[in-house]
Amino acid sequence: MCGILGLLLADENCHVNQMLYDGLTVLQHRGQDAAGIVTSEKGRLHLRKDNGLVKDVFQTHHMLDLRGNVGLGHVRYPTAGSSSCAEAQPLYTNFPHGVCVAHNGNLTNAAELTDICRHQLRRHVNTDSDSEVLLNIFADSLIHGETTKVDGNDDAMVENIFAAVEKVMKMCKGGYAGMYLINGIALIGFRDPHGIRPIVFGSRKSPKSANGNEMMDYVFASESVAIDTLGFDLVRDVEPSEAIIITMDGKVHTRRCLPENECKFAPCIFEYVYFARPDSIIDGISVYESRLKMGEKLAYQIVERYPDHDIDVVIPIPDTSRTSAVQAAYILGRPYREGFIKNRYIARTFIMPGQETRKKISQAQAEHD
Repeated sequence: MCGILGLLLADENCHVNQMLYDGLTVLQHRGQDAAGIVTSEKGRLHLRKDNGLVKDVFQTHHMLDLRGNVGLGHVRYPTAGSSSCAEAQPLYTNFPHGVCVAHNGNLTNAAELTDICRHQLRRHVNTDSDSEVLLNIFADSLIHGETTKVDGNDDAMVENIFAAVEKVMKMCKGGYAGMYLINGIALIGFRDPHGIRPIVFGSRKSPKSANGNEMMDYVFASESVAIDTLGFDLVRDVEPSEAIIITMDGKVHTRRCLPENECKFAPCIFEYVYFARPDSIIDGISVYESRLKMGEKLAYQIVERYPDHDIDVVIPIPDTSRTSAVQAAYILGRPYREGFIKNRYIARTFIMPGQETRKKISQAQAEHD
């Protein structure tokens, strides 16, 4: 599970680097192993990625190099592959056009797809990351779909992109949400056929708009909190199996890439229980409100099953359960207390690579009261 962010600004003379940095900082809770940003400036791609937190990966001289009005950002928690900086995202392939990907999720058939990429598509897969597979399948589909020279304004190119995303969704099994950046052509946001991983879409009126010529800036993000922080308006969630294509001239194209009978909506409950920030809204549901309801439901179950319970206090474990614990304590008529104190200078242990690392940091993170 990772945090992803994509921006396209209408003004070609504006740069997305600082906005991507700020947005990734807001999404840092989704991944603390590595961070990366890629931007596109008049046909040239600029990439910086490394292991570490956002504040450590991007120094001033890196930010000055990340020029361009469109870009992707990523914070990584390694659920597949390794913690090598080679697997930090965004990932890039130069053919066709120059394609980048920022991906959140897991492909359950990654090993099978890697073999297909290597032996059937003749594409080199350099890492164990399933995101690289996602990138290569999309890039190969673009190549085979292009029969004539196209550009970002050509409807044939848009149809080709939709067809490539459709092929990705038919081949790739699992839960995933992501973005592709096709250099000089389009920014694409997409979501798996079951809507397991979250991705939201936002917009704002561009400062470049003048004299009735309204222009729009666009953003994709894992959580709505990033859209809010950057001053955009939340438009909606990307639907299961949907791809949203924003061409460089600001035109928006949307399509569900698979038939509805193949798209059973099944979002990940872990986003609401633990992973997402409480001030986010996912699939129209407030994460904070959902945690309140969980605490309420738990309390009523306790009263129903154990009417003579001897509960003394209600204690939240882990820290994200505080909202639920407060509500449960209120309904049960028992005092809310802090029994474990989180060390806020220690990172989230769940998204640390390796069980031994998680155990070691957990001991430093929680202190018995």
